[in-house]
Amino acid sequence: MTSRTKLALAFLRTHLLHRWLNSRDRITRWQNWNLERLRRHAVAHAAFYRELGNLPFYDFPIVGKREVMNRFEAFNQLGLSAAEGWAMIERGDAPAGHDIGCSTGTSGNRGLYLISDAERFVWLGTIVAKALPISLRKPHRVAIVLPRTSRLYDAANESRVLKLLFVDLRNGLASAAEALVAFKPTVVVGPPKALRWFAENGVAIAPRRMFSSAEVLDPPDRRLIEQHFKLKLREIYMATEGLFGVSCEYGTLHLAEDVVHFEFEQIAGAPDLVTPIVTDFTRRTQITARYRMNDILRLDRKRCPCGSALQAVAEIIGRRDDAFALPNRDSSKPSVVLTPDVLRNAVLAAHPGIDDFRIRLAEENRIEVVLPVQMSRDVGEIARAEVAQACIRAGTSPEVALRYDALLPRNDIKLRRVENCLKPGIS
Repeated sequence: MTSRTKLALAFLRTHLLHRWLNSRDRITRWQNWNLERLRRHAVAHAAFYRELGNLPFYDFPIVGKREVMNRFEAFNQLGLSAAEGWAMIERGDAPAGHDIGCSTGTSGNRGLYLISDAERFVWLGTIVAKALPISLRKPHRVAIVLPRTSRLYDAANESRVLKLLFVDLRNGLASAAEALVAFKPTVVVGPPKALRWFAENGVAIAPRRMFSSAEVLDPPDRRLIEQHFKLKLREIYMATEGLFGVSCEYGTLHLAEDVVHFEFEQIAGAPDLVTPIVTDFTRRTQITARYRMNDILRLDRKRCPCGSALQAVAEIIGRRDDAFALPNRDSSKPSVVLTPDVLRNAVLAAHPGIDDFRIRLAEENRIEVVLPVQMSRDVGEIARAEVAQACIRAGTSPEVALRYDALLPRNDIKLRRVENCLKPGIS
């Protein structure tokens, strides 16, 4: 089967599933059938699951990045170790018929992925079907703006559906802008910090669709990007572990439940926030089963106007380890946990002119609010007071300091406006 045929079949399957998975009951039946197939494959082909015996799927242990990286060879059917994987990446090599890649490592804990060539085309066909309209006359011109490339994207240029340009952010935003202008993309995918820079600097592109990816999309960024490019900014929720969601035409982020099973772990003290535990049932080379992500989501319980029965996400809040664990004013009680959205919203509530900021926990009981140097001192003091009040309402009273900086985003790492420099946040 040719690469184009594989991509076309994945594209068609995604469109057909979009029509068929029109109720929660059908989604559950589809997932249960696929989870049983994955369970049997994992027990037969991956040492970690073979050692557990013939367990039902929901008795599989929940795992995380540290455990998978410590025993990488036990989670993939090639028996490839993490050391061998890193050595291959260093050489620009990969096992025959496969691709091996890694995350950007912005959390200080880089992850590996191993994927077969066939799985690459399933991934591409799925994302194209969810993100782009069918085009029979002209291929979409898609620009991917990220700080690290992958052979996953090479699959696009092996098809007639897309012409794809990977733009390496490590070369700087000005260099990225030049590449985009020359390419004339119809679709741009990139982190909010880059899309915002293109908007603020008047980069001469006119995409028909634009997707935020790889970073948390904060309200000021969304507003500036949408106003400049005069379109609805959509999102692609994706990680080293797989494709997890794509926004529909209404801007609602829908989880990719046609290819991934989600369980949700509630965040203590925040009844509307959850952490996803994911199982990708389309991938066999490396097993991703009951894998706890580091993300915090706010789910949307309403049905989207687009009619999709796939679970909607109201907001990607941030990372679990960027929550702030602070001493409780009542020393007999456990620490108070402030999630990134609480801190972010406190600063944004201070003044409508605040469109950039940083909030950092750099000491055990000291929060630092950083605003742009051009921000007025009165507004800064209001922002500092809003953060302090948010802490008091939550039951903690840390020192809240204020300072000003240029706030220039780095090109080689993800932008995190709320950052726990001490780690961990939520255990």
